[in-house]
Amino acid sequence: MARVTDNPITDAFPESIDIHPGLDASPVLPTELPSVLNRLTEQPRKRRTVAYINVPYCETRCLYCLFYIKPYRTKEESAAYADTLIKEMQLWADKPVQNKEPVHAVYFGGGTPTALEASDIRRVLEAVRKYLPLANDCEITYEGRLSGFGDDKMEAAIEGGANRFSLGVQTFDTKVRQAVGRRSSKEELIQRLTRLMSYSQAAVVIDLIYGFPYQTLETWLEDLQISKDLGLDGVDCYQLRVFERSPLHKYIANGKLPAGPDHAMRARMFREAVFQMREAGWSRLSISHWASNTRERNFYNYYAKTRTDCLAYGPGAGGVIDGFSYMQHRAPDAWIKSVEEGVKPIAMMMRPSKNWELGRAVAEQMELNYFNPSALAKEFSPQLSKAFEPITENWTEAGLLLPFSERYELTVAGQFWQGRMTQHILNHIKNTNL
Repeated sequence: MARVTDNPITDAFPESIDIHPGLDASPVLPTELPSVLNRLTEQPRKRRTVAYINVPYCETRCLYCLFYIKPYRTKEESAAYADTLIKEMQLWADKPVQNKEPVHAVYFGGGTPTALEASDIRRVLEAVRKYLPLANDCEITYEGRLSGFGDDKMEAAIEGGANRFSLGVQTFDTKVRQAVGRRSSKEELIQRLTRLMSYSQAAVVIDLIYGFPYQTLETWLEDLQISKDLGLDGVDCYQLRVFERSPLHKYIANGKLPAGPDHAMRARMFREAVFQMREAGWSRLSISHWASNTRERNFYNYYAKTRTDCLAYGPGAGGVIDGFSYMQHRAPDAWIKSVEEGVKPIAMMMRPSKNWELGRAVAEQMELNYFNPSALAKEFSPQLSKAFEPITENWTEAGLLLPFSERYELTVAGQFWQGRMTQHILNHIKNTNL
């Protein structure tokens, strides 16, 4: 339960690193995997669907990142990756799970998708349109860095059909950026963003992160102001998580870098982001995402946290089919070997818990800044209305929720703790055997 204090945004829960909320799942045994996979792939998808394509290469490693797989070195590496990725898309081209129902969003993530050569960017995007049954309004996001993202690559992505770009700016402050392994200066970032927006062919969105070493409230406010002044279509505002396995954790522990802003300052930074975006008239699309106009939709990032199927391609990519989550071989060599043998490169699969759909429905609500036990009760079980009363009463008293008709809106403090609160609800579902 939450602590009832005068300052819920900092004191409602113990400070700790949050993980992605979820319910327990059980592994599918390797001996079972072929039959389970065959059953899942031989039937059309029943849910809204996204596709995730992982590009494993990075020209440099950011100190805070846990997604780094392999350095990018040669053009030949780019071509070989594109060849194999296209072959992987062909593996399920005649399977109902891939070819029957529309795909509503495609996301190229990584890694650094913009590390690929222009010709290969164009090829893989063309393959997506050829082998996936894209919805008419499908959002196709190409993620990456602005460093090395030249005009030729921008134009290749646009010609290939990308209608949304998500760039990992993280911060415009040159000192902060370079301390954590980012290359470009503030001036270079602004110049490249301005160039990308000048094509007027796609939504342009950036990530901003608060909590870096050397970052202050003043530098964070400047990041927000630059984002607004540039006329971007959207901004994601994330809190930095310094995980023990990251190089940044080691740098801080060894005194090579100072720790970033403390918990209280991060809470203030979050609150400032909410107020600044609201004051500028930007719309809240999800817990961390803001849009300046209707061009930005944020389909993939929202859908991926809901009751959605996800088709995965590329080394290290993760997907979901009918609640069964799977991970592909992370090592590029293992991924290539499997594809060349004509086998979908799945390394492991997890069987969902009995309440996985309820859990995803909770996550869907919380991602949109509200919690509605009545709606959950109508869809899943009448007992849910009563089952959640201890939580909603406590969180309302603690200043995390505001009653609004049959549902509860998250306060700014509740929004700051949204991940923690979602996991508490999921734990309650599991512990009360709902």
